[in-house]
Amino acid sequence: MKKKVGTILDEELFFRVKKAAVIQRKSLSQLLEDALETYLTITEKETKETQKNISRSTQGVMSISKDLLKAIMEEEGVYES
Repeated sequence: MKKKVGTILDEELFFRVKKAAVIQRKSLSQLLEDALETYLTITEKETKETQKNISRSTQGVMSISKDLLKAIMEEEGVYES
């Protein structure tokens, strides 16, 4: 199901998009839909990669001194659920 969307574009960008639509023999709507789909696909992939990298870079053993670990363990509420 398609939804109608209203938006305001920079005049130069609008004319560039309209020209591209004519050259590609697509409707303006189809060209904008394709562009948004491409943009979202790329950014969603980048977001997933970033999340994987954060996960990989933060896994493993933490370097912490015995004194700091002891201080954390002695904090009130550490063993409460």
